[in-house]
Amino acid sequence: MSQKQIKRRRRKEIVRDVSFAQNEVGEVLGLRQILKENWKFLAGLCLGVFLLYFNALNGDFVSDDYAAISQNPLVLEAKHMLGNINLTSAGVFFLAKIFGVSSPIPYHFFSMFLYILLCLSVFIFVYLLFETKAAKLTSALFAVLPIHAETVAWISGMGYLFVALGVIMSLNLLVLYLKKGKKKYIYWLVVVTILAFMGERVRALALVFLAFLLLFSYNNKFKKKLPLGKIVMGGLGFLVMFGVVFWPNIMERINSVNSGYNGSGNLFYNPFFQYPTAMAKYLQMLLIPVDLTLYHTMYIFPVWLNWLILLVYLANLVYFWFKNRDLFFALAFIFVATAPSMAPVKVSWLMAERYMLLGSVGFCLFLALIFLILAERYERVAVGVFLTLMMVYSVRVFLRNINWQTNHNLWVNTCQVSPNSHNAWNNIGDDYDKLGQYENAVKGFTQSTVIKPDYADAYHNRANIFYKTGRLDLARESYNMAVSIAPNLYQTYASLSQIDLNEGEAELAIEHSQKLVELQPDSPQSHYIFGVILARVGLIDKAKEEFRLTLVLDADFKPARDGLRELENINSGS
Repeated sequence: MSQKQIKRRRRKEIVRDVSFAQNEVGEVLGLRQILKENWKFLAGLCLGVFLLYFNALNGDFVSDDYAAISQNPLVLEAKHMLGNINLTSAGVFFLAKIFGVSSPIPYHFFSMFLYILLCLSVFIFVYLLFETKAAKLTSALFAVLPIHAETVAWISGMGYLFVALGVIMSLNLLVLYLKKGKKKYIYWLVVVTILAFMGERVRALALVFLAFLLLFSYNNKFKKKLPLGKIVMGGLGFLVMFGVVFWPNIMERINSVNSGYNGSGNLFYNPFFQYPTAMAKYLQMLLIPVDLTLYHTMYIFPVWLNWLILLVYLANLVYFWFKNRDLFFALAFIFVATAPSMAPVKVSWLMAERYMLLGSVGFCLFLALIFLILAERYERVAVGVFLTLMMVYSVRVFLRNINWQTNHNLWVNTCQVSPNSHNAWNNIGDDYDKLGQYENAVKGFTQSTVIKPDYADAYHNRANIFYKTGRLDLARESYNMAVSIAPNLYQTYASLSQIDLNEGEAELAIEHSQKLVELQPDSPQSHYIFGVILARVGLIDKAKEEFRLTLVLDADFKPARDGLRELENINSGS
């Protein structure tokens, strides 16, 4: 038998039986031994990640970070931040308690720390299933993959790091338990699984799907130790129980994605558009990450090409199932891990880079296995391609980190890469407003309305700029357009009542401020504004009633107390 045939036969044997990390006497290595034997590589990996993301550490709070941290009035309230049993909220709470909310640097350090732990866990996962070379190649590629920059450089991506870390650590413990049979691993598996679901309820379901993938992919002792029929029934029972327990959270997520004036009005994606489009785009971003952006709205591939990529992917899954089970496992891992984010029910956007954090482990493993196969015959070519990818990806991560350093950088980049995103143009308009560049702000909001003519928020925001710059006629026009689209947009009525007063339109001022109170009956601010309008038009008694109602709702509302005292002084003639 030739050497080539021997290698091919050996490869087939390895494919059909997972090769666990062992020492010289054939004992399966534990976590401590794996870390001890590979500490030099792992130390270099940690240092490399730190250097690669060093320019992300001085990034500002951007996008959702404001509402979650720096401008969150409840960020230091334990009941609010810890009551929802969420690791991200808990992490932010403790960081805010220790370091405050003025500087984002501690939060960036914590995100980097989680990412370093994730890279180490990926190394251990691949090391347990394959061997040292595959683990090193996979973890090195994973560390520099540009699609991860959104999750690491953006503080609000912390939740996805928690979930991915919890899932990979749980898989590591599952493998160790199935191979070594020690109960301590199953105990820790339960604990870490709970923590994974505390990271994010829906996306942690990837653990269940990946466990099934692992068990079904290989002909090994997994199937002898545990009856797969019972596993399947147990898994289905778990999913049903999960759906019942977390149904309110799932519905809340669906509403947040699909409700409001920015929603599409449809709870489901069209699967014939969703899956070919999203899967083709994800694979392109993993391999050729040239168009990374917060809002992915530019799907430039024609429909036929999306379908072709999907069919080629599925055909490869079938082929590798019979020919190379390792490559099947790696390739399937990509979208099995991403499945919770790709449900046809709108629990997520159509696609986002952060959704692929966990699935990218499979992509990196697939490339690593391909490089190892290629190196058997063309070692120099394999090494050259691998080093080139590492260098190109590292540069791309460095540049992507710059996009996340400031709010302005982020929205300029997003508008450039996703020029058909109404959200991006609305947000850049808001950014120009904060910078005092009002003409550019108007352009941003206007472009948002051009892309989505029924986007009420953009009309309201543009009207705010017109009001600031004294163009009340244009402000009124945009405000009226906003409430014609979204009649319940209460902020717009407050602004319209101010314009009414400035233009001497007393009846309109009362009408608009009364509508504000109807929409916000429990808001002391709304009743106070209504009271001010009534006082300005001479309806003193009714104004006092509104001020008194304001104080009933909020006894510490000082402007209402002062206004009431002033009106009473007028009545008394003092």
